[in-house]
Amino acid sequence: MSRPKQDWPVQWHITPDGSAIKAYPKAKDHSNPQQKPPEGLKYLRYRTTRPLELSDLYALEADLAGSNARFDRVSTVPLIAGGAGLLGLVLASLVFPMLDLEGTPANALFTVSIPLLAIGLLGMLILPGLMRSRFERLHTAHGLASSTPEVLKEPEARKAVETPGTVSGPSIGHSETP
Repeated sequence: MSRPKQDWPVQWHITPDGSAIKAYPKAKDHSNPQQKPPEGLKYLRYRTTRPLELSDLYALEADLAGSNARFDRVSTVPLIAGGAGLLGLVLASLVFPMLDLEGTPANALFTVSIPLLAIGLLGMLILPGLMRSRFERLHTAHGLASSTPEVLKEPEARKAVETPGTVSGPSIGHSETP
């Protein structure tokens, strides 16, 4: 199955010792938007569990992007439910009594709001753990020993990437299919 061409925000390298190195641009300081992003790249080394090809690593990137998009969509449901529940509780407890709407409307709204708030709280407690376990499974399914990398300093990373026998993916931002 061939993947569509896209601009990759990362560059993968497979070193002769079998480890995978991920390079990506350093992030700018978002507290100062006028500041230019720092020069250079960040490098992460992952240990592997089997011999890998670059296509495995870029497939991992695509799967992680899809998983993140799915998590973003799914996490909005408990957020909205919790917000609606909290709003309902405030209305039923504070606003309705001020408007002399106590009784059945306030009780009904209060009764509906509690489960909505519970759904929101449970979702926000459970979803991050589920996302983390999915993240770990994706890394191991694509041949990496763990989703936790070793951070490399730039000189050490450049030395590893420039070692003869290292296989490198397309440069950052170039449209190619590895």
